[in-house]
Amino acid sequence: MNLSEQADLRGQLHSADDTVCEAAAVTLGQQGESGLAVLADLLVSAEPDLRFWAVRGLWANASPEAVTLLIQTLSDQEEMVRSGAALALGELKAEPAVPGLAHLLRADPTESGSHAADALAKIGLPAAPVLIEALQAEQPWVRVRAARALVPLESKAAIPSLFHALDDDSYMVRHHAEAALARLGVGQMVYFPV
Repeated sequence: MNLSEQADLRGQLHSADDTVCEAAAVTLGQQGESGLAVLADLLVSAEPDLRFWAVRGLWANASPEAVTLLIQTLSDQEEMVRSGAALALGELKAEPAVPGLAHLLRADPTESGSHAADALAKIGLPAAPVLIEALQAEQPWVRVRAARALVPLESKAAIPSLFHALDDDSYMVRHHAEAALARLGVGQMVYFPV
């Protein structure tokens, strides 16, 4: 991709049409290292929309370098950018993102934190330990997110914590804990750790 094509794609990211922006971002992402350099540059833009589209391009790139940039973007000041990065990391099943996503889940009361929980659920069993730990958080919204994310994981290691969560003050935590246990085939039966 030459400089003129790069400039054209960057220009398309300013379009009022999201379809045009997404196509340009994906095309940049698919250009390998040259596109990655443009996307990395866009991540430091003062314009949140450009940072958001850079995240979409990094998702399309999917390289280890793109994953590293997406992890760094979990601390962006703009909620939609953090959310986009979390969702992309979940879709990429990026295990290296687990600590950053766990932090976002616990520290961010906005939708970004919920998207971090969703991403951890998509990453799967490697995320189980941080979700089990989050089930003990003081804030009920963190415990709800963790319990919800544990449902699709079917983590046997989570069983004791899920049983403990059946006594949680939050109805939503109890609801998701029950669902997770049922999915594991444990349900309300008595469980004795070995």
